[in-house]
Amino acid sequence: MTVRKIIELIDFIKSKIGVDFFATRLQDYIMTIQNNPGNLVLLKDITDKAISDYGQLQYYEIPNLLEKVLVNTEKPFTREKYYQQLIDLKAQNHTAPDELYSHLNSYLTNIQTRVTSNIAELDRILETVKPFLSKDYSELQKGDNVIFAIVFANEKSYNTLKLLSFELKNWNKALFLYQQIVSEETPTPFEIIEIDQGSIEVVINLLIEVGSKLLDLFKTGLEVYAAYLAYKTVVQEQLAKSIDINEKLIRLKEEMEKELLENIKIAVKQELKKQAKQAKKHEALDKKIEEVAKLVTDHIVKGNSVKLLSAPADKNEEIMEKENEKEMAYLKTKSEYMKLDEPTKQLLIEKFTILPPEEQYDKE
Repeated sequence: MTVRKIIELIDFIKSKIGVDFFATRLQDYIMTIQNNPGNLVLLKDITDKAISDYGQLQYYEIPNLLEKVLVNTEKPFTREKYYQQLIDLKAQNHTAPDELYSHLNSYLTNIQTRVTSNIAELDRILETVKPFLSKDYSELQKGDNVIFAIVFANEKSYNTLKLLSFELKNWNKALFLYQQIVSEETPTPFEIIEIDQGSIEVVINLLIEVGSKLLDLFKTGLEVYAAYLAYKTVVQEQLAKSIDINEKLIRLKEEMEKELLENIKIAVKQELKKQAKQAKKHEALDKKIEEVAKLVTDHIVKGNSVKLLSAPADKNEEIMEKENEKEMAYLKTKSEYMKLDEPTKQLLIEKFTILPPEEQYDKE
């Protein structure tokens, strides 16, 4: 893991477990229950809120990220069974406030102690590694460009040099076409600034107009993909209990699944057409849109993404809001994908994954 990646992960973790969110809420909860130990309704409400907040940390994959960063003697607080303790406490449905208060205060205080310790260790790591960071992303920006990362989180996208080269070759062409579709500027091949490890992140410079629209494009694709995943993991399971004896409904269910799957690429193509400059409405446009949509859909279904790393100061707030919206959609798809059965995962691979043609690739 590079120095820059370590710093990025620590900053993200602290934004979720630190004073901006979890640590402050913990302190508020502890003070509230200590001032109202006999209020049963309030104690139960705080229990629900603590469970919800802890669930948010899991949604943002904080347990996994802490495991990546805290590798020495300091153990991630998420290794402990605090979340399950809170869930069990709620399930016990205490009728005596003193007993509920005793357990809840103990659990929250223990969590707070461990969170504080984890944050202190993260700060120590930051102080250790920061001197080894050669450049900040803002120093790598060119004019009004933005710094972007093409994220290959799926190991099968990069576990051989051949696969990674094929992916980058496709991206090189697709980004060139995408610039032609959405911008009046003369397209240029993207420049690789660095390659981060862990999950592979290819860091590139993009025109801010192109980068902003690319975030919109991925947000659209991810949201439609999330709808398909939700249907497969939640809706379909509920339907199966009631329609198994009705052949017509079974056929409709199968057709719905098929249409939701097709809708991923359709939505990406529609967004591309919306983004296209009016002056670019020519015969070759549809072919370019088709090629870009194919790659973007492939990238999304594989569990990969893109990420904004840096933007000009005067545009930073606006474009970072788009990045946050896109990232929320990405995290949702990752969470839902883990619930899919193996046949469905295989179907997605077969339908959308672009693989290097063996013979043609070897000749190049």
